Amino acid sequence: MLAARGVWVLCLLCACDAGSSDLAGRACSADLECESYACVGDPAAAQADLAELPLSCGMLRETRAPGSACESAEDCDHGVCLLAGACARSCRGDGDCGPAQRCQASYARAEPERLASLHACVDALNLPSDAQHSESTGEAHGAVDRLTLPLTAAHTLYVVEHLSDDSWPIPASSSLCRPPLCARKLTTQADPEHALFDVQTLAEADDGQDNPVAQGNHVNPLTVWTPNGPRSLAAPRAYQLEVESKRQGRARITALWRESSGVRLDLNVFYLGALTLQADTARGPELFARALDELDSIFEPAGIFVGEVRFIVVPGQLPTRGSGLPGREVSAGFRNLVSQYQVLPELPELFRLSAGASNSALDVFCVADIAAAGGAEVGGIAGGTPVAFGMHGTAGSGIALAVDRWLTRQDPVGLGHALAHEVGHALGLFHTTEVNGLVIDPLPDTPTCPLSRDVDRNGSLDAAECAALGGDNLMFPTTDGGSRLSPEQIAVLQRALILN
Repeated sequence: MLAARGVWVLCLLCACDAGSSDLAGRACSADLECESYACVGDPAAAQADLAELPLSCGMLRETRAPGSACESAEDCDHGVCLLAGACARSCRGDGDCGPAQRCQASYARAEPERLASLHACVDALNLPSDAQHSESTGEAHGAVDRLTLPLTAAHTLYVVEHLSDDSWPIPASSSLCRPPLCARKLTTQADPEHALFDVQTLAEADDGQDNPVAQGNHVNPLTVWTPNGPRSLAAPRAYQLEVESKRQGRARITALWRESSGVRLDLNVFYLGALTLQADTARGPELFARALDELDSIFEPAGIFVGEVRFIVVPGQLPTRGSGLPGREVSAGFRNLVSQYQVLPELPELFRLSAGASNSALDVFCVADIAAAGGAEVGGIAGGTPVAFGMHGTAGSGIALAVDRWLTRQDPVGLGHALAHEVGHALGLFHTTEVNGLVIDPLPDTPTCPLSRDVDRNGSLDAAECAALGGDNLMFPTTDGGSRLSPEQIAVLQRALILN
């Protein structure tokens, strides 16, 4: 009897092993398709640059787990090292990923000059360990809606995403609202309610809005950072945000807050410019490292300094090819951002290259040139004021800089100043005065400059015309502005949740 039972068990084991071995080498999209195996990548087998990453059922490597920093596929147990510098695993949808992850279209590092495309599980949020967050949902009806922003802490960043509309405004719309969700009004939920922001009266306020909300064709997701100045009012129970949308669906509201503060700003620097640059110092190429020294000098009064820098040269065709946008007529890829329909159509896909970065850092995209509407040259642009802290891979994750003009001139100081200005936006600072002289920031200690100072009558203020009225401030909106920070600006910067 014992011998018979032993034979029977042995046969079952053989059958099980045979079934599993049939899966070895089979094409897959996610681990769940491979039973006892994993779905692993083989970048060397990719047929061409940007081709789909070959995936098959196989054994995990004894290397780094998803989320760990990596340089190449060999560093990662699933054979997937994302462009953003972190190990990952493939997926078909969010159900294949962890509860704090999402499945997103991404690029993996193949050979040194090639990338491969895939869908990968990436972290939804990367912030310092003492940061907290909560989620709630609301409904967007393709019209004007009121969303409740729950009160969580003294200073809270609300990130509002339209989960059923990831479109970009092409072709042009007749409405002023271009992204999936646009902020119209922010009020305290009280009796009586107090209006903190109203886009209809934005240019009519004598002393600035209490709580500005970032406006612009490139702002997606929507961010609300409140209170963001001494004139702000904390809501006794919650805030009400009036938004406009184009499509029906769910809106996700992520509230982020933190009791402590940080001082170290880590950076993920993606280089897509036209010049040949390779990292030769711990802070990237020498000229870029000197620009970071300038940034450190500018932010020294706030006690903020640049920490770890991951310098990522984007290889192959991606910088010039960009993404496959429908109906594109002007866009020339990621390297040269060109305006179409009065937006930069490649900007959202550029920012999404940061998916899977897996660190609490600001994503910085260095491109060759940025040409805005009307052909105006732009030194840089931020994905929000502030950006969605800790969220890599969204349409607003980070800042973009037109770096080639400073690299060609060998001007690290100019590059450092432009970088500091855009970092200021990313951490929550608005322009002191817009060039039209009508819209100002919410901080009482930053000087404002009226359009009456427009000496040359060209309808646009410059730093010289506003020399005594904010032209020396870092957040003056032209590249000839100064580097000064006011005490209230410093207070806003120090509260940025992304600082370590």
